[in-house]
Amino acid sequence: MPTAADHVVFSTECVTIGAFRCATDHPSFRNSGPIQSDCFVFPRTAVLIQHDNAHAFVADPTIVTLYNRSQHYERRAVSADGDRCDWFAVSPGLLREALLDRDPAAADHERPIRFTHARADASTYLAQRRLFIDASNPADGDRLSVEERVVALLDRVLHLAYADERPASSGRLSPASEIADRAKRWVTPRVCERLTLAVIARAVHCSVFHLCRSFRRATGLTLHAYRDQVRLRLALERLEDGERDLTRLALDLGYSSHSHFTAAFRRAFCAPPSAARKLLIVRG
Repeated sequence: MPTAADHVVFSTECVTIGAFRCATDHPSFRNSGPIQSDCFVFPRTAVLIQHDNAHAFVADPTIVTLYNRSQHYERRAVSADGDRCDWFAVSPGLLREALLDRDPAAADHERPIRFTHARADASTYLAQRRLFIDASNPADGDRLSVEERVVALLDRVLHLAYADERPASSGRLSPASEIADRAKRWVTPRVCERLTLAVIARAVHCSVFHLCRSFRRATGLTLHAYRDQVRLRLALERLEDGERDLTRLALDLGYSSHSHFTAAFRRAFCAPPSAARKLLIVRG
């Protein structure tokens, strides 16, 4: 039987860090039960997530998902890789203190997190990857340092969520958001392919103009920028696994050359791939 693993790599009184890995054919893939703690989660693959009483959304490596303790939700497959994500849980007291300045009413609510997800910029995504790796390696980990970095990451995630101001909604998605979600679900498993607007538009059953306008209105990104963000986060996975042939990596991801890939990577993460690889490889 395929396995589903929820593995804790670091835990203190205030914070817990873990990894969740679940194949699409696992019995628990659709519904793995309610969330145990208030947490924020960084997807490594794309899945469709639907909280109770909220509309579904595509959870992919360009966003961070947020959950209140005891939150019920379901997932549906987008990627053949299933659900692979890393999660950061915080104590109720810590979460409420983090919310006090931004949203005092939410801080006092039974379910203080009022967002299902937020955009995760490249620097935030890289920071959480480095934090997860450091927390997973007891030989290098300083518990106080890891805790403080989780608190800083929580503050950053809440900043991103409130900047977007997109609370969970049980209402119908806007037409633009519906088209953007359909496009994400189709594009994400194909980001390494050579895509065109006409091909994507036919796949999501709308015109090219309507696709471009709707996607940008709903996400703040062009389709090209969205595809690039997903590709570059996939690059981090390969670099973390020790990939040294950057030309092969660039071509595998769909870039035309090593230089094209390196320039895009440097723009996103403010460092070349070779430097990022040194930061991401687990030591010890």
